[in-house]
Amino acid sequence: MEISELRNKIPEVLAYARTVSKRNGHTRKYAKHIVALVIKQIMHLTDKELAKFLSTNWIGKILGYKRHFNHTIFSKVRSTAAKNVKELYEFLVYQKMRGKRIRFIAIDSTDIQAFSSNDKDAKYGHRTPSKKEQRTLRDNAKTLFFGYKLHAIADAETEMPIAVEIASANRHDKTFFHRLYAITKETFHVHMNPNAKVLADSGYDSTDIHEELHYDSAKPVIAINGRGFYKSSIPKDPEYGKRWAVERVFSRLKEVFGLSKNRFIGMKKVVVHIYSCLLAYLVKYL
Repeated sequence: MEISELRNKIPEVLAYARTVSKRNGHTRKYAKHIVALVIKQIMHLTDKELAKFLSTNWIGKILGYKRHFNHTIFSKVRSTAAKNVKELYEFLVYQKMRGKRIRFIAIDSTDIQAFSSNDKDAKYGHRTPSKKEQRTLRDNAKTLFFGYKLHAIADAETEMPIAVEIASANRHDKTFFHRLYAITKETFHVHMNPNAKVLADSGYDSTDIHEELHYDSAKPVIAINGRGFYKSSIPKDPEYGKRWAVERVFSRLKEVFGLSKNRFIGMKKVVVHIYSCLLAYLVKYL
């Protein structure tokens, strides 16, 4: 994203950040640091580079930064910003998607490697390898990693991540379905669309998920997880291909906004990093 593209977006995001910061008992000045962390992901900067950039650029003036301030302020903010970045993300998603009719939602998770083996909040878990990796891995085996997972539901038509959960890697994907689906119902009333479809891979093929969707008259388009006499299979529904929308969201978050470049230890700071990437994604599409 070009710097010039941010000129009309930063004031709006700053205003929202101030609203959220005030709600959580912080000052107006605190909000600028939240926005700065988003700019960091957009511009691919270290904390030190971010401080220098904001000290000399018009964006820094809009946010209210003075020249030559100490970059360690960003590390301090990360220790207390988890709730603020989460609420700002939810606020922006609502503003972006308000009034839009969602027909297809796609759910999945992606891996985020821990920065240190000493991270006490990170756990070992399995991730599904990319298409490129699957061509070289025997039997398309899943790979073990140490870290966290971002679980998300995306609107499959706009490729907007509309509900997310962050957890250590050892928790199974399907355990997050009900919470994420509940968010999409409460906020965007997906279940009231008679043509709604939920797109997911075989990790979400479970009786309780199918029952909840049938109860809401939403059609589950979920790959079959082969068990016993049943073989794994992909749904014949032509809309199943839209499931890759959530994969494209993850790909952009990692390749464009630095999601895969986690340099933080502990759930609180990792959460701030992840939401900063999500906010950067939303800012680009505001």
